[in-house]
Amino acid sequence: MRKLRRPAYRAFVIAHVASSVAWLGLSLSLLVLGVRAVTTTDPAVQFAAGTAMDALASTLAVPIGALAVATGVVLMFGTRWGPSHKWVLVKLIATVAAFAATVFALRPGLAATAELLDPEALQTLDDQVIAAPIVSSAIYLGAVILSYVKPWGRVGAARRAPAPARAPARSAR
Repeated sequence: MRKLRRPAYRAFVIAHVASSVAWLGLSLSLLVLGVRAVTTTDPAVQFAAGTAMDALASTLAVPIGALAVATGVVLMFGTRWGPSHKWVLVKLIATVAAFAATVFALRPGLAATAELLDPEALQTLDDQVIAAPIVSSAIYLGAVILSYVKPWGRVGAARRAPAPARAPARSAR
């Protein structure tokens, strides 16, 4: 793929950062609602929190996550920070795994939880209601750190030997 020109690069960076921040915000919102649903003693509050989690995940998670993954892939192939950098590959694998978990586990799990909730009777909820948003939030925060710090080198790059210690300068006397 050719390198992105400056206007396209800026547009993709803005879309990537905005969708990634939205995905992190959604994950943190699900965490707050999950804690509320698990810790409340009011069945109406539990019902509201659980159904809100399902509504948010079923409408926002896939489009936001897909946009973050797609723009990340375009930036990976359209900039110098390509798949030859270890941190880029780690970030890609973690993000794709989080997206797959969102599609195949989080959304169906929250839909099933919302179906069993009753505004008149308190339910015992599975810890997954809280665990999934904790894991996804940690992944997204890790991706932010990787993007900023850019650790490690290129894939397959030989490690440089440390520079030999310099001997102190000697006088000719």
